[in-house]
Amino acid sequence: MKALRFPIISITLFFAAGILAGYGLSISIEFIYPFLAIALTGLITAYAIAKKQLLPKPWFGMATWLFAFAVGMLVQHLHYPPNQQLHYTHQLKNGETPVLKTVVSERLKPNEFSEKYYFEMLAADGKPASGKLLVTVPRDSLHKLLTPGDAYYIAGGLKPIQGALNPYQFDYSGYMEKQGVFHQVRLKDNFAKAGHINTFDSYVGSLREKLIRSFDIHDFDAKTRNVINALLLGQRQDMDKETTESYANAGVLHILAISGLHFSMLFYILTLLLRPLNRFRRRGELLQLFLILALLWGFAFITGLSASVVRSVVMFSIILIGQYANRTTNIYNSLALSMLVLLLARPMFLFDVGFQLSYIAVFSIVWLQPLYKKARVSKYAAVNYAIDTVLISLAAQIGVLPLSLYYFNQFPLLFMAANLVVIPLSNVILVLGLIVLLLNFIAPPVAIFLGHALEWLIMGMNAFIARVASFDKLVLKDIPFTLLLNISLYTILILMVLWLFRKSYARTAAVLVAILAFQGIYTLTVQDSKTHDELVVFNNWDGPLLAVKEDSRITVYSNDSLALQSPVVKSYRKGSFAGEVSIKPLRSLLWHNGSKVLVVDSAATYSPQMKPDVLVLTHSPKVNLERLLSELKPKQVVADASNYKSYIARWEATCQKQKIPFHATAEKGSFRIE
Repeated sequence: MKALRFPIISITLFFAAGILAGYGLSISIEFIYPFLAIALTGLITAYAIAKKQLLPKPWFGMATWLFAFAVGMLVQHLHYPPNQQLHYTHQLKNGETPVLKTVVSERLKPNEFSEKYYFEMLAADGKPASGKLLVTVPRDSLHKLLTPGDAYYIAGGLKPIQGALNPYQFDYSGYMEKQGVFHQVRLKDNFAKAGHINTFDSYVGSLREKLIRSFDIHDFDAKTRNVINALLLGQRQDMDKETTESYANAGVLHILAISGLHFSMLFYILTLLLRPLNRFRRRGELLQLFLILALLWGFAFITGLSASVVRSVVMFSIILIGQYANRTTNIYNSLALSMLVLLLARPMFLFDVGFQLSYIAVFSIVWLQPLYKKARVSKYAAVNYAIDTVLISLAAQIGVLPLSLYYFNQFPLLFMAANLVVIPLSNVILVLGLIVLLLNFIAPPVAIFLGHALEWLIMGMNAFIARVASFDKLVLKDIPFTLLLNISLYTILILMVLWLFRKSYARTAAVLVAILAFQGIYTLTVQDSKTHDELVVFNNWDGPLLAVKEDSRITVYSNDSLALQSPVVKSYRKGSFAGEVSIKPLRSLLWHNGSKVLVVDSAATYSPQMKPDVLVLTHSPKVNLERLLSELKPKQVVADASNYKSYIARWEATCQKQKIPFHATAEKGSFRIE
């Protein structure tokens, strides 16, 4: 592969592998330092030997890769928050939470009931501390949004972030750990405001808020306003669920994420505006470089420094500096160098979905360029531009397809048609939006006039996307896809592209073998799933929800007629590779593999002669559990999430007294009988 000829690429890949190994294996610093010393000694030795050789051996390259791997492990360990001496987790002793002094750093996307924020730790019980908290604030009619820089004292209420409590559900705890967040707290009666602290986040947040409020003069509706905030300033917190789903189902959700598209447009505008500086030759070029870099990085900070934003601005910085130094910058080198710089600064970016999708999409576009750049079928520039748009979108989509299936489990079949319209339209909206944003401050009447055109374009784009997304049958959803399938599909795509570059018998055979391997892996995955029969008591707050899986069939037991649309059931069906799912009314008695399961609900009706193996308590039945246990003599008691917490605590104490295992799904997750 041509890209691997550049040394910086292999170094970056081994560095990333070191981060992955350090995190996945939880390698201790006692191992890392000796390993790094050995790798460094090997590198120095290999370099000394290579200098004396006329024909270099591969040892120096291998030593470099080993050293990059070791550095990756070290960087991951040093950046992992709990490994840092001042991290607040070192002061959480004996279950007691110290009084924490914190400051608001970032607002997150809220849910129906709460606003969410990141708080940075300043002190714990008056001692300096570091770390980041996930903070939720109840939403009500009197609630005001918190501002970056607002300081708060928090006493108590600190809880670990809960992981997935049902099979195959998204692991929120694991996701937040990769963001460096390990605890959450709900602000209710446990806090006091401690004034305002001027931090970098507060300055950036204040500037961003000023830019957002400049659009108040236009009286845009909420949907238009939210699209403007997302496209221009990277703020998607208030984007409504319906609009977000429409963009996702149409395959154009990437439009709402600040990325290389935005930076290339901004770079083009800045280059035009600052072109007169070129008259001053070298000094003018240096000033132009400085101004463009400053404005690009300023825009990056305002938009929130997401993984895709940082990737874009770092890449543009490398390319611009290379051009100023009269050095031809290879795009593969620029990609690898920007990735190496980012991972050195923030190694956990490696696990960020946006980071992965961004780099793979750009790499795919560049790598496949020789295959599509010659496609000029018309003498009209507009036609060729449309073809380029389709082919570039297709190249990016090919690159991110396996990851999209793995993370999002869906594939929009109309993505090419949607991108053909939305990409050029979003470019126009972006340029016009930036012009309107500038005029909001210097010429409001002109801004209002142009704002009508901006609003019309956004409403038209939203309507088009909603129309494309309305073809629900053309959006393949809930596609089961494992990590192994993801890797095998990437193998097929890579081998197929290599075959397109140069067709040969060996490459043809390799593609066919990869396809057969993918089919074999999929078949074995499905067959393995069929061999695991089980009964599951789900953690479901709305009411009792049970399922029996036999072969590839799932039978859901619930009194809710819409239970099959529940995210809990959808995730379970998808992860189980189930072909058939049916629903039946909840029964008080179920059997599975010789185990008898009795469900006792709020009616508290049961027969003492049932003698179940597992007793499931749901909807807070008012029963004397001691008497119930003595009558039924179950081997296991399970309480689902529909019960009152006070009841669950009392039942757990009773079961401990009777020495009967007790399982609360709200704490331990779903209960499974295999």
